[in-house]
Amino acid sequence: MAKVHISQLHHTFQRALTDMVAGEAIEARTYKKDRGIVVLKQDADHFVFKQFGFDSKTLTLDNTSVLKQLKKSIPKEFPRSNMAWIVHFEGISSIEALSADHHSQPSLF
Repeated sequence: MAKVHISQLHHTFQRALTDMVAGEAIEARTYKKDRGIVVLKQDADHFVFKQFGFDSKTLTLDNTSVLKQLKKSIPKEFPRSNMAWIVHFEGISSIEALSADHHSQPSLF
């Protein structure tokens, strides 16, 4: 897990999407890890884009559409954030499987 400044988030996604192979995913979460964006590469031309937090949506897009959607979604999901957590995943079959394996922090109160 790495921290990236929010101004570099779009560039980080753009660079990662060109290097990804099918079955890899990249996830960006807020500092509190309650909102974020996940992009999974399904095959050579298609990506699954999932946004969760303020808006919840799951879309299947091509490369240029994913980058356009990221440009719209980053300001919406990270409105006052300075840093974002970045995680890379390998061997993922579906976004739902990724969400099931990802455990959230239990409540402290």
